[in-house]
Amino acid sequence: MKEEEIYERLMAYRALDNPARLRAFILIERNPGIHFNELARRVGVERGLLAYHLGVLHAAELVERTLERESKALSKYRVSKRGKRILGELSASARRRTAPR
Repeated sequence: MKEEEIYERLMAYRALDNPARLRAFILIERNPGIHFNELARRVGVERGLLAYHLGVLHAAELVERTLERESKALSKYRVSKRGKRILGELSASARRRTAPR
């Protein structure tokens, strides 16, 4: 594995090493295109704190944001390609740990 790949994985894992961010990431993965307000309600954190957490996930390139309407700036979120790859790695790791030996 190249040094750059290791760094990218560490950034992703660090971004997910927070209960609120992990909860948001999983909700986004299960509900592609979820709106910011719905995400805030379901994660159960204040909107300002959620915006911070989503910024961390976005900086780690785990989620993407699109604006549905410019006038009201309704943000919708979905998991990025990198986020899907990281999620696949985490899922595979979890399956290996729980598989009977």
